[in-house]
Amino acid sequence: MRYVAPRMARYAFEDPMAGVQRSGGGWKQLFWFAVAATGLGFAGYVYVIPYQKMEHAVGTRQAELASARGTADEAVAERDKLKAQLSKFVGADKEKAATDSKRKTTADALATGLRPGLEQLGATVTVAGAVLHVSFLAPKVIDANGIDVSEAGQAALKILAGAAKKEEARVRIAARSSSAQPPKELRSLFKTAGEMRAVRAARVMSALVDAGLPAGHVEIVGEADKPPPRARSKKAPAPPADHLDLEVEPE
Repeated sequence: MRYVAPRMARYAFEDPMAGVQRSGGGWKQLFWFAVAATGLGFAGYVYVIPYQKMEHAVGTRQAELASARGTADEAVAERDKLKAQLSKFVGADKEKAATDSKRKTTADALATGLRPGLEQLGATVTVAGAVLHVSFLAPKVIDANGIDVSEAGQAALKILAGAAKKEEARVRIAARSSSAQPPKELRSLFKTAGEMRAVRAARVMSALVDAGLPAGHVEIVGEADKPPPRARSKKAPAPPADHLDLEVEPE
């Protein structure tokens, strides 16, 4: 009994439940602690989790707004760029239209001034757009040898050169190519009529420069002969009349 009693007393003293058995206050504390923990957990569930969700949604929305704002800024920048380009193109079109209108007005004025004098010398003067076309039958301005400029031709070219120089216009001489044979008297010099006309164009260029037109404002351009119209009969159609064609284009 001496051994058992002290042991039981010590066990009762060391047992943590011994205090609980001695008093009901410990259970109450545990109960209220559990209630408080449950309340905190419930509060976290009710308030913290929705708050986190709301915070996440707000962050997502802010990111979307930032992305949308960036896209809008890019769109505005692109719009401004396109507006600037459009304004530039519109300005260029207006400038081109004004230039073309001025050139056409100059071409009309040149035609009005040149037509009386050149038509008397056998020329046909017309205007297409901003280009003045002057066409002569070759015998009216070209010497009998078929390549040199005649005296009447030099007089006509002097009138044309003076008017073109005054308006700072450019003159193009058409060297019409052709596979047809040149006149009999020139066949020893040229294989085709096209070769003959190329030399003739060079002589006309020299005559315009001698008449005072700057050499940089005169050029020779190649131009093919138009084929003769198809004949309804078996008889060969007559070749087209030999012309000297010039174009005057204001700057």
